[in-house]
Amino acid sequence: MVYIKKNHIIIYMNYKNSILFTFLSTIVISIFVYKYAFVNNKPHCNNFITNVYLYLALSFSFVGCFVHGYNYYFNDSKNVSILLPEMKVYSQIAPYVLLSFLFAIGSVIALAIQPLFSKEGFMKNHIIWLVFLSSISLTLYPYFKSIEYSIVLQRVLLMTSILFLIMSSLVFVIPEFLNKTYGIALIGFLIALITIIITEIFLLFTGQYTKNLYTYISYFVIILFSIFISYDTSRLFQYAKICVNSPNYPLLSTNLFLDILNIFVRMMGLSR
Repeated sequence: MVYIKKNHIIIYMNYKNSILFTFLSTIVISIFVYKYAFVNNKPHCNNFITNVYLYLALSFSFVGCFVHGYNYYFNDSKNVSILLPEMKVYSQIAPYVLLSFLFAIGSVIALAIQPLFSKEGFMKNHIIWLVFLSSISLTLYPYFKSIEYSIVLQRVLLMTSILFLIMSSLVFVIPEFLNKTYGIALIGFLIALITIIITEIFLLFTGQYTKNLYTYISYFVIILFSIFISYDTSRLFQYAKICVNSPNYPLLSTNLFLDILNIFVRMMGLSR
């Protein structure tokens, strides 16, 4: 009994440290965002690429905060610091998944139709961005709370980070190629993405979605969004050249956020 109690205390302390790290990281990144991305409380174009990446980092910090918030909402004090079986975790979020999905889709569409550069809508852009992050965080909560996912979580996070760094660095290796082929590539990737979505829906409804098919489709999705990272990063350098004032950093960072998110989710599925 003493051994179990000691283990529980250690787990609880580790979880408290995780919360502290997440919130401190969010505060520190927010300070850097304000220092480098704003002048007179308004976003500016200096350090454009750096600012986009700071917003990207802040996006993931906010996701961490929201995940911790959901953890406290769904669990009592006894379960808040421990991992739970996957099915129990999914049963916790089941009543809210559809609403969360609709909010995530609605907010990302609302953000996408905002102008990239505009003196208007600063607060609106950030509110929509936070709504999107809070909504999408609910679907990510099981990856951090379930016992089954915990086995592969750190490895997948590392693999996703390495892939992001590699694909981002291609901008410095083949910049001209990425710029010249952006239009054609974007159309091709969108067609491929729509085809994948339709195919997966068809396979699910007809009961033909086997593990092998999921594996093949997931690898294709990972490759697709990895290439998206290179092209989206390439566009940032083009936007930096034409930026004059008031860039929409929430929108610019969300493009990369979605690339990374899709890769992470598919890798989690493959690693099970």
